[in-house]
Amino acid sequence: MAALLDFTQFTFSDEEVRSVNELVMEEMIKSPELNLIHTIFPNIKIDKEVGFIGAGGLVGKARQGCDPVAQAWNIGSRMLKWTPADWEILIHDCYIDLKSTAAVYSLKTGVAQPDFTNTDYMAIVVEVLALAMKEMVWRIVWFSDVAAADIAGGGVLKNGTDEDYFNLIDGLWKQIIVQYTAVPAQLTAITQNAGATYALQALPASAVQAYLSSLVYTAPMELRNMADAFIVSTQSVYDAYEQSLVGLTIESMYTNLVNGQRTLKFNGIPVIPIPAWDKMIRTYYDNGTTWYKPHRALYTTKRVLGIGIDDPKELSELAIWYDRDSRKVKMEGMGTIDSKLMNPAYFQVAM
Repeated sequence: MAALLDFTQFTFSDEEVRSVNELVMEEMIKSPELNLIHTIFPNIKIDKEVGFIGAGGLVGKARQGCDPVAQAWNIGSRMLKWTPADWEILIHDCYIDLKSTAAVYSLKTGVAQPDFTNTDYMAIVVEVLALAMKEMVWRIVWFSDVAAADIAGGGVLKNGTDEDYFNLIDGLWKQIIVQYTAVPAQLTAITQNAGATYALQALPASAVQAYLSSLVYTAPMELRNMADAFIVSTQSVYDAYEQSLVGLTIESMYTNLVNGQRTLKFNGIPVIPIPAWDKMIRTYYDNGTTWYKPHRALYTTKRVLGIGIDDPKELSELAIWYDRDSRKVKMEGMGTIDSKLMNPAYFQVAM
């Protein structure tokens, strides 16, 4: 077993780094806060049905004479069912694996040596693991598919990918694809996604505004009249849109989101890039020649994008302890999670 922090990449000797806190933390892609574009539903611990009341049918006909016949009328309704799945993180680290690395200077001495819970080394591990947990939630919520398989197994994941990281639930992309397969009018096809090579999949700036126009103007009228609607997209779509505006005076087209992020608007609608999606697609949805649907944009509201969890704090909290019997430091996290299109009719997608 190796240390959690990979010291094999360093060519300098242990003596040249007296403390792991001398190592420089690389910049990592950070996802926005979940509640920026999602509605979080807590206390979803077991299967739970939620009922929705819709609009009523038509009313108002010509007045009748004697013995009038009542008009048939009812109120529409639908049901959504949360089906949360259990997830866990379980990581062990042994002090023996640190003794031949620069992290040895983080260790205590004597009988306390195996317990490195309060050390510089452990602080780095916890910091990186916290980011990995945040990425985990975005991966599960958006990219999970209970039928996930790699290309050799008939799926779209890169060969060699551990499918167990991708098959916990049916995530939002899976639900979106199922919905537009049944209702093709909800899809704007990005032709570059079908390119036969990485180069042919490049999204030209000259094409992106047409895709965004189609996304908005073919959307359901109810969605177009929602004041809180937004477009959330891969960074590739956002970049192409930004490039398409070069040479124009666009200061008025920017807006500040609630998290302080400054972003462009399209016809008054905020366009929110999620670079973590690009990273996920290019890392895990790669067949060696092309990526699987690398350009994506979704027009909807946060009321449509639901995440059901047992307790929000479980998504960021870890239990960390030293186990005397095994002489290992252990880290554990667990919870339940599900994601749902709260109303599958209220989105338009380009991909």
